[in-house]
Amino acid sequence: MKLTFLGATREVTGSNTLFETSGKKILFECGLFQGIKLAEERNYAPFAYDPKTIDFLLIGHAHLDHVGRIPKLVKEGFRGRIFSTAPSKEIARLVLEDSFKLMREEANREDKPLLYYEEDITASMNLFETIGFDEELEITNGIKITFKNSGHILGSASIVVKSENKTLFYSSDIGNSPSVLLDDHQTVESADYVICESTYGGRVHEDIGRRSEKLGEIINATIEKNGVLIIPTFAIERTQELLSDIEHFCKNASCALPTFYLDSPLGQKVTEVFQKYPQFLKKEIQSVNLQEFLGLSRVKMTATSEQSKEIEFAQNPKIIMAGSGMMNGGRILFHLQNYIEDPNNTLLIVGYQAQGTLGRRLLEGEEEIKIFGKSYQVGAKVMAIGSYSAHADAPQLLKWLQSIKNVKKVFLVHGESSQMMDLAKSVEEKLNLETAMPQQGEEYEL
Repeated sequence: MKLTFLGATREVTGSNTLFETSGKKILFECGLFQGIKLAEERNYAPFAYDPKTIDFLLIGHAHLDHVGRIPKLVKEGFRGRIFSTAPSKEIARLVLEDSFKLMREEANREDKPLLYYEEDITASMNLFETIGFDEELEITNGIKITFKNSGHILGSASIVVKSENKTLFYSSDIGNSPSVLLDDHQTVESADYVICESTYGGRVHEDIGRRSEKLGEIINATIEKNGVLIIPTFAIERTQELLSDIEHFCKNASCALPTFYLDSPLGQKVTEVFQKYPQFLKKEIQSVNLQEFLGLSRVKMTATSEQSKEIEFAQNPKIIMAGSGMMNGGRILFHLQNYIEDPNNTLLIVGYQAQGTLGRRLLEGEEEIKIFGKSYQVGAKVMAIGSYSAHADAPQLLKWLQSIKNVKKVFLVHGESSQMMDLAKSVEEKLNLETAMPQQGEEYEL
């Protein structure tokens, strides 16, 4: 029984871990590397294993850094079985199609080869099989898997693998509780080994109870200044939570102004998946009208690039939610070009910003940025609401780990070194558990 860590090692993206057991090869996720300068080079590099030899691919959730290289895996010979929840399968298809569109535009612009082709996405989706939460499934003789709700995004799961009389528990990403839309994350009673994310392993989030109030204050300030509020949004979960909080704000205010725009075709499509799978939402909202709960009739949806461009000519005040969430591509860049220099405007960051991304640089106070090769002075106010994070913070991660009995070793992944080291210290000192922070390519015999 062996683990090999091949992505999200002392970094936050590129999730990819190889688990060899009972004569089979199992991958936990196959995501894109993002943000850092060498990300593209690493995405194009050959896999550290022969894709033809992989028997199973287990998907915790459908963010691009967890599923983005699946079509490349298929292109290079993988023909095994892929397991995910039903919402994750649908969202993965949307995310991969959206990513391919951007990738193709960039390839044409810069005259470089594609990472994979459209037919590789189709072939990938044909390999998916869906599984519900708490359903134990024997995927081959002697290997059983169970998906547990991780509370991160719609359909997200932590994954239990039982084999050779041992239990391995892979967290994928663990959600920030409580959530407006999702039930709290689950854990297991016991496991021999745990692979745990550490994105916010050294931080404590803001009080989630003040989130709506803080958002309301920022919207009111935008109205007073007759400005523009720009919110780079992640299409999955952050967009829907923002819509819910805006609707909550509007119930207590007239909302005659400002005008709200959701300039994210992917965000709109993902919202439809939310409406399709109410059973994966928080129990108390499963029976409500999601259209009303999210205030969709209040928001102007822009599907085409022409509609997106027309936003510039709409009168202020206005709120523009657009992808991508880390500002490393997408329609948000065009809006930043129009509004980032005006001090009456506000840029509101509501999710994790990976190292090297434009979002991270703006969050850290960069005063001059480049968009499509042109320089812009940052005049707009840059703000953040940390409680919109979809990741558990340090106290939540410790509580999650503490609830698991008989753990022999914890492997930390999906976190920058500083966050990972903070969590490792806490786990060892407070929980008395042995921890490891794998390097890229490092192997462990279990």
